[in-house]
Amino acid sequence: MEYPKFKLNKDWNIESEFAGVKNKVLIFSSGHIFESNEDGEYVIEWIGGRMSFDEDQMRLNKDLFTPIEIRNDIEIHIEEIPEDDDILVRNWRIQLDVKTTRKKLKEVQKIIEEYVKPIL
Repeated sequence: MEYPKFKLNKDWNIESEFAGVKNKVLIFSSGHIFESNEDGEYVIEWIGGRMSFDEDQMRLNKDLFTPIEIRNDIEIHIEEIPEDDDILVRNWRIQLDVKTTRKKLKEVQKIIEEYVKPIL
């Protein structure tokens, strides 16, 4: 069975206090990916200890974790272009057909506008 991966939504910090001095330690950065073992257990280890969650517990912590969907229906079409065509400026089509929500589509649009548009 294939278990979903989970992405950390925000930095995971541990705060402690000893002798009146407060300390904040970064355990995992935002965007860290957690994967299950073959038993479906998400084991999270760090210098301060070890925790184990099942898939339902990970899904219940929506403010901390977001499930990453595994997609098997992605098609990529590549057309080979002769090398001497590399310097010609002409109209090209980049097409991405996806099945998603409108909210996620807007996130993809923002990423494309931020990272792809400047190099075009």
